[in-house]
Amino acid sequence: MYIPTPGPHPGEQYVPSNGTEGYSFIAAWCCNCAKDKPSSEGVDFDDCDPSETCEILAASFRGEAVEWRELEDGTCKCIAFVPKGQVIPAERCPHTLELLP
Repeated sequence: MYIPTPGPHPGEQYVPSNGTEGYSFIAAWCCNCAKDKPSSEGVDFDDCDPSETCEILAASFRGEAVEWRELEDGTCKCIAFVPKGQVIPAERCPHTLELLP
């Protein structure tokens, strides 16, 4: 289940204008990210555990991926990106309050 990363976020939400632009973004980010095994390792989606697939990528096809950002300098990036091979940080519980401002 997709739970958007709480904001505020830099720049504006990025929604590719066409399939070619979307494919280029996925090739640059998702194919190099530890969060999505089908994209980064070529594993069949149906052979993956839900924890091995990225809900952000699925949300992007619905135009809901708030983690995909277009920055003021015109570059686009995924703010949830974890380089392939690195450990994925544990998700923060959405019910935990901030202790410090």
